[in-house]
Amino acid sequence: MPLPASFAELQANGALMLHLPSLRWRAEHSLRRLHDVGFRNVELVAGVDAASQDARGAAAARGWLFDPGLSLENISYSASMLGIWQRIVDEDKPYRLVFEDDVLPHPDIDQLGPIYWDETPRDADFVFLGNRMERSELAARMDRVVTVPAWCTHAYVITCDGARQGLERLRDEVTRADRWLNVLDVELRRWMREGRIRYACWNGTMLPKAFPRSDDVLDPLDPPADVAWVHRDTGPFFQNYSLSSPLGSDGPAGRAVFITPVSPSLQGNGLAIRAGVAFKGLVARYDVDVVVAPVYGTSHIESWVSDLARSTFVVPDACGDPLLRRVESMVSASEQQRARLAYPRPMASRLSTREAAEEAVAYVGDDVDLVYVLRLFMAPLAEPWMTRDGTRLVIDLDEDDAEVSRQIARLHRVRGDDEASDIANADAAKFDSIADEWIPRASTVLVSSSPDIANLEVRYSGVCAKLLPNVVPPTGEEGDAPAADLLFVADFASPPNIDGAVWLCEEVLPLLHERLAGALRLTLAGSNLDPSVAALARCPGVALVKGPSSVTPSYRAATVAVVPLRVSGGACLRVLEAFSHRRAVVTTSHGARGLPVRDGHHLLVADSVDGFADACARLLSDTALRTTLVANAVSVAIDHARPRIVSTVADLVD
Repeated sequence: MPLPASFAELQANGALMLHLPSLRWRAEHSLRRLHDVGFRNVELVAGVDAASQDARGAAAARGWLFDPGLSLENISYSASMLGIWQRIVDEDKPYRLVFEDDVLPHPDIDQLGPIYWDETPRDADFVFLGNRMERSELAARMDRVVTVPAWCTHAYVITCDGARQGLERLRDEVTRADRWLNVLDVELRRWMREGRIRYACWNGTMLPKAFPRSDDVLDPLDPPADVAWVHRDTGPFFQNYSLSSPLGSDGPAGRAVFITPVSPSLQGNGLAIRAGVAFKGLVARYDVDVVVAPVYGTSHIESWVSDLARSTFVVPDACGDPLLRRVESMVSASEQQRARLAYPRPMASRLSTREAAEEAVAYVGDDVDLVYVLRLFMAPLAEPWMTRDGTRLVIDLDEDDAEVSRQIARLHRVRGDDEASDIANADAAKFDSIADEWIPRASTVLVSSSPDIANLEVRYSGVCAKLLPNVVPPTGEEGDAPAADLLFVADFASPPNIDGAVWLCEEVLPLLHERLAGALRLTLAGSNLDPSVAALARCPGVALVKGPSSVTPSYRAATVAVVPLRVSGGACLRVLEAFSHRRAVVTTSHGARGLPVRDGHHLLVADSVDGFADACARLLSDTALRTTLVANAVSVAIDHARPRIVSTVADLVD
């Protein structure tokens, strides 16, 4: 057997500790703790240090291409740990004990270790000496040694065969045209779940009274010397919370209020992701209070937002405009149209009332330094804070609501829906009115598309308009999806997406069937299927995937991604999402607007029915062209990675 016969043998044969040169003090602290319990032959191995080098570039030089959404710290850790695996393979030793530089051993590990080791299967290639499992799994499994999927590389034993097979598996996967690598402990957990590795986890929380646990620490900026991160951790080796917390921070620059129409998230629809990125950028500089006026989606606040925010306040529906609620409830379409035309506010501003603003400021307090408003129609909620001298206002337009409404009006007019066109044109004028009142009051105005900067500078003299690009949506869970030649992913309650789906299926698809002279499969995948989109299932070759928990399986199963938009908003997230899944893209000039892309280099662009059909047929039949476009698009996806955009937010509000 490659594993040692006893814990004493494991302890005597030494270990490797991954550390970052810029944080050597962490390794020295952990080495002292390990030395105290008998681990005295531990070699420090310098890892890829994101503080002093290009972590993503260093990883790519070694052949590791990581998901654009990963932080540089996660890439640094993963690439460094893979370097240790390669060293183990090169040395050809039967096994190695590996520590991270934030490890915290139980003081009685010399007694506990032999007990655990006796119950550890000797045919395992990975033995995790400290385990992090979900709470539900913890409650169900309290044995000492278990095989339950976990995240746990702060202390583990790996065999040479395990390192070799792991590296080979990752190299095979990263060479696929559609595969990015995730953070290493997530990859390991996936292998555990799929039964692809032989492993064991040391379990059973053995927290001594000698040091507290992270759940008991109220101030993460000033924790005690040793704190076990045990809200999920189990086993006799812990992660030291005090070494992972932001010690030495200069503290926040002040207080900020973040006003948003949707709860911040790091996945889901585009606006929720933008809210999540903006919030993370703000908390990097400020103590942040979050005010959610749930115009779109649920009012649920995700736990990570509550953990990072100073406070969270959800505008109650009772504070909404009663007249707009009455308009929404009207049964008669003609009566609702007349009411919507006559009312001076767009429907999106139904929660942007004086009552809502007063309740928000009463909850949050008025002593703030910065107010960050996401979407123009939320701006009236900032009014109470703007009476204080020195309070700065940042308005993140995301997109030009008035211009989008005018384009939607034109589409409705072309389709013969004059009533809907009139409402959209009226909304455009209402958005213009809000813009004229609030944009001159903002110290900074952010947009997601560079053409919008020029438009703002023409319309508002002296405006400080800056680009805040949209972030590439993260890849999701793997799974099964119907095979498709073409894929269109969207929220199919949005008028531009509804129009794009109808145009694609009713006008483009028939031409494609003629050109390719064979069966063509198109998948429409997304949430909130409008009835007119649901009816497209009658079209030959069209399949609907309604409300998928992850769109990644649909991208994996598709040959070409299409974004058939005939309305321009901000920079299109769906193009970025297709890039992040390494799929060749056909879109319109509206879909490509504001993105740093070139037709024929990163993707194909066509606006006419014939041109769009030709571009799709060309990509479906030309594998080499698809490969070239994807290779060029990779850099665009990386430039729109979440860590970069979060950093941009922090810089823009500083």
